[in-house]
Amino acid sequence: MALMFVTAAFGKMRSWGTFEGVVANYRLLPDALNRVVAWVLPPAEMLLACALILGAPLAEIAAGALLCVFAAAMAVNLKRGRTQIDCGCFDASLRQTLSWPLVVRNVLLALLLIVAARSRDAADAADAVTLTMGVLAGAAFFMVVQCANIVSALSAKSLARRRTT
Repeated sequence: MALMFVTAAFGKMRSWGTFEGVVANYRLLPDALNRVVAWVLPPAEMLLACALILGAPLAEIAAGALLCVFAAAMAVNLKRGRTQIDCGCFDASLRQTLSWPLVVRNVLLALLLIVAARSRDAADAADAVTLTMGVLAGAAFFMVVQCANIVSALSAKSLARRRTT
């Protein structure tokens, strides 16, 4: 999960101006707050990633709550029929339009974080082999999610090209 937050933060920071437009496109905040949120969110995601890596208390809960906020923002816009805006999840160049599967993905990731928070005591007592297996499983999960994001973004680009030709 920390890898996903780092990737998301870097993607947003690479094109902060574009990300500011993504935040504004959600039309959930007063105009004055769009810029503030766009500039605060990526460093906050980076801090959450560090907190997750370091095992800070409540890091999983905070990360899960942020994912639920993202899911709610997407759901509100989907209910409004605004499906063509970029979700702003990762890199702006991999434009992903809003969809219910993205909402479900964020909710499921939040649930995984809650499970991780509840199993923290067991993890503290884990041996090195169990810890290594957990890290490898997390890295594999990260790759699967990132591949799904890329395939989704490429599919959306290919559909957009077909519509214009």
